Amino acid sequence: MTTTVPTEVQAPTFLPTMEPVLRRGRSYLDRALLPGDEPEHRLHTLLERAGERGLDGVVIFGSAHLPENLIYYANYCPTTFHGALVARAGVPPVLFAGKGGARDHPYIRTVSWVSDIRYAAAIGPAAVEVADSWGVPWQRLGVVGLDTTLPHAVRDGIAAAFGDRLTDVDDLVIEQRRQKSPRERAVLAAAEDVARSAAEAATAAYQQGAGRRSALAAADYAARAGGAHDCRISVGAPLAGVAPFSEIGDDRGPLSAVIAAEYLGYWGLATVRLELDPPDAGPMEQVVAGLRPGATVAEATAGVADPFLVNGLGCGLVEAPAGAAPDTVLQANDVLSVVQLHPGPHGLELAVRTVVVDASGARALP
Repeated sequence: MTTTVPTEVQAPTFLPTMEPVLRRGRSYLDRALLPGDEPEHRLHTLLERAGERGLDGVVIFGSAHLPENLIYYANYCPTTFHGALVARAGVPPVLFAGKGGARDHPYIRTVSWVSDIRYAAAIGPAAVEVADSWGVPWQRLGVVGLDTTLPHAVRDGIAAAFGDRLTDVDDLVIEQRRQKSPRERAVLAAAEDVARSAAEAATAAYQQGAGRRSALAAADYAARAGGAHDCRISVGAPLAGVAPFSEIGDDRGPLSAVIAAEYLGYWGLATVRLELDPPDAGPMEQVVAGLRPGATVAEATAGVADPFLVNGLGCGLVEAPAGAAPDTVLQANDVLSVVQLHPGPHGLELAVRTVVVDASGARALP
């Protein structure tokens, strides 16, 4: 039997950052770096924009695997199930949260600015009850994440409870999350520092004799010990592939990986390289030089020797402006992750840089 190994493999279009189980580290609110009035102001802004569309309030859904919107507006990350934030201008919002009861609500109150936290097995009827309790008639609510974050059975129950009284406002959230405030950029820079420290821990462990997987496990540990709530590692693999580090052998040899660390709800990225020469900086510099307001990702990456993944970075590892829409026009204050995918003799070699776009182009985070 003859096996043919392809000599050219199409470059990956994403980094596989999903883990087989949800592994969560510490979670807390650093009120000096990101005060509680930051997410509160975000929610008020969303309510104003929803009101301009004639909507009476909003209901925001999130889940353990897609928590970004609840992190952004409530500083709450569901751990095993899903949650919802129900809000109207001038009325304290209600956060539905918990694993099956209210036993973890005291902990959630230490990290979320929302004071009214409740549990409901059926979120749909409970959210309708909150809206009915506002004391004024309501017609329609803006909804976020209904079709993208929830299991089908939960989604159908919520849709049945609200009937035709929901209007999708995901576009408002996507655009609002895209515009990073100075506080957000400061947190993103702190998250990048955590990721860099994790990469340094991997290098140190390997230099002390650890195998490749053990070295990456040291990075994971260092990230969480440094305050990361989550850590995900993507490794360049043979035949132009990318794999999670759990699939890498605990042997010695060349390796490159991107370490993603989540700190205070925001992601930071760094690269670790073992037994590999530094990458050619030319392609990365060429792409970064093309990232400016009014340009597109397609224009910035055109004619570059290596494939690149360019995506918005914030509460999500991939958010607007996403590389899946390469013709999206860049704006000032866009924060972007730029991942280089260089086919090397030992497999795909990864390099990453995070930049913020301003009037003069792209620059490193402060």
